[in-house]
Amino acid sequence: MRVVFMGTPDFAVPTLRALAEHGHDIMCVFTQPDRAAGRGRKLSPPPVKVAATELGLRVEQPPKVSVPEVVDAIRQMCPDVAVVAAFGQKISPKLLAVPVHGFVNVHPSLLPRYRGAAPIERCIMNGDEVTGVTIMYMDEGWDTGDIGLVRKVDVPRGADAGQMRQCLAEHGAELMCEFLRLIELGRAPRIAQDHSQATYAPKITEADQTVDFREPAAVIERHVKGLSPDPCVVASIAGVRFKILNAQAVDDWSADTGDMATPTVAPGMLWPTRRLGLVVGCGVDGRDGLVLTEVQPAGGKRMGGAEFARGRRISPGQSLDSPYPLDSGRGGA
Repeated sequence: MRVVFMGTPDFAVPTLRALAEHGHDIMCVFTQPDRAAGRGRKLSPPPVKVAATELGLRVEQPPKVSVPEVVDAIRQMCPDVAVVAAFGQKISPKLLAVPVHGFVNVHPSLLPRYRGAAPIERCIMNGDEVTGVTIMYMDEGWDTGDIGLVRKVDVPRGADAGQMRQCLAEHGAELMCEFLRLIELGRAPRIAQDHSQATYAPKITEADQTVDFREPAAVIERHVKGLSPDPCVVASIAGVRFKILNAQAVDDWSADTGDMATPTVAPGMLWPTRRLGLVVGCGVDGRDGLVLTEVQPAGGKRMGGAEFARGRRISPGQSLDSPYPLDSGRGGA
């Protein structure tokens, strides 16, 4: 099929590569403009641009894909279908009408659940055991179009957002190629979403990067994994910020604190332990334990929690800086 592809981050790359491997005629790849990244703020190409260049494909990076000149250029390509995967731009009604079979999108959730920008993160943060990918016909709304194909995928215990993103990207690539095959055969299904069942996954904000350690450790663990490896939960101690890249809730940890078998604990207190490493007290009484298995100080390297505790000379019972006063009413089991 004659395909126009639109995508930007790593999530979109497997679909692009799968389309090329299946012999589709990829007329052009549209992706977001290069962005400044890293400490030097040098312009960096999006992953889709890198992959498309490796595949020898034409690449365009208009700031807005729905402007008349871009719509006209795509119309002249006479595409059979436009495939979208995490593109990051709104598609206008005029552009949606250009391809013979319209625009079809890879969405990493079981629509209508988790419409929006952060379905993978919200799925893990909410503790879902099953998620999936949906191939959706795009319309003028955000993730409101008819459903083509769906595949359920289990969420492994302990998986973080990065791992699930890669997993769902691979499943999405396979499902998209199957869907295009069905379009060619004239057998592609099309089922309207039940809008009454819709839930939403809003974009991750800076506020999401802060957790209240009065919450249960299991809840905070899911939050950490939902934001890992980027942008990560952020905490601070004595004014020094650090990212929490991985963490694990534990039940019985107080006996691992050495001579203090029954320490006086509170939410946000840190305890360097012999067996588990660095534990932070969680829950309303601080006796719920969360092992900080991997952290990254601001401007520093990734390291284990125990190494971080030694480097910062964290003493037993030292508290994290808390953005929530104890009488704020937030948190609690």
